[in-house]
Amino acid sequence: MLMAEYVRGRPLPHLKAWRMARLMGQADLARRTGLAKSTLARAERGDEVVSFANIHKIAEALAISADELLAQPPEGE
Repeated sequence: MLMAEYVRGRPLPHLKAWRMARLMGQADLARRTGLAKSTLARAERGDEVVSFANIHKIAEALAISADELLAQPPEGE
């Protein structure tokens, strides 16, 4: 991992799959995390690198660990 990536954050390639597995819309997840819906949309498309603080907010809202969110899609995906 590059130092800049460590400081800045990480992409979330499985975010949409986790959100859909929890039957949540982007607006629901935005409300639960306090993040803008547009930020979540960019993260789902891979256009946004998400800070570690926001990764933890998203994982908590999805009732999973940050490690799960970063590492794998939900079971069955």
